Amino acid sequence: MNAFWELADATRTQTEYLADRRLQSLRELPLSTLKKIFVQYRFFTIYYINDLGLLVHRLPFGNLRSLLAEFLSEELGEGDAALAHPRIYDDFLASIGADPATFEGCALGTNVQLLEEISSLVATQSPAEAVGLRGLGGECLCQLYLEAMHVHFSKNPEIVAIADRVDWRFWDIHAGEVDITHRLLLRAAIDEEIARSPELEADIRQGYEKSKYSWDAFWSNIFAAVDDAPVAPAAGVAPAMVAK
Repeated sequence: MNAFWELADATRTQTEYLADRRLQSLRELPLSTLKKIFVQYRFFTIYYINDLGLLVHRLPFGNLRSLLAEFLSEELGEGDAALAHPRIYDDFLASIGADPATFEGCALGTNVQLLEEISSLVATQSPAEAVGLRGLGGECLCQLYLEAMHVHFSKNPEIVAIADRVDWRFWDIHAGEVDITHRLLLRAAIDEEIARSPELEADIRQGYEKSKYSWDAFWSNIFAAVDDAPVAPAAGVAPAMVAK
């Protein structure tokens, strides 16, 4: 189990993302470019919720299933559609001047393909691999990356100039204590599952590795599509994004 958490070490991953020169560029890029970058993330949030719902459906009854169901409820606004996380993210986008009328038609095809591949794996591979894909991959990687994003873009002079009218609710959740707590609770629940069934560790690890590659490729595609942002390929070699 220790070897697995060395792979998914949060401190190391956080350091990696904070040092990412593409994320550091968010401090200086013009607001028009920031909007192009940020609008692409909304599609991850939509796919993530759908995949998390399927993951909850596929897991057996237990603490891990109940915990992920709680996360899903929060993502959907706990019964209030106006507080669903994709909605408050769109509210953030609108507050920095992005046009909601343009959102639906602007998704990068390469990223839609990545998201569809992950969704297919969540549906077809073992529930344990799906936990690595959308549990560790969605909750943990996402929180660490968004926290690093927030550290950098919140210091951009154009964001600072409009900070009092920016809708920060999405970032208060995903770059703050709420999602940090989620990450710690999820790790504890996964530890419990692996302690009970050690054979699950290999599938969870495989799912996490696929998710890490897909996540890094997702953001590389976004930065590569924005002319005045630094371009860098996703690190490493992609694990096979196919059924075992």
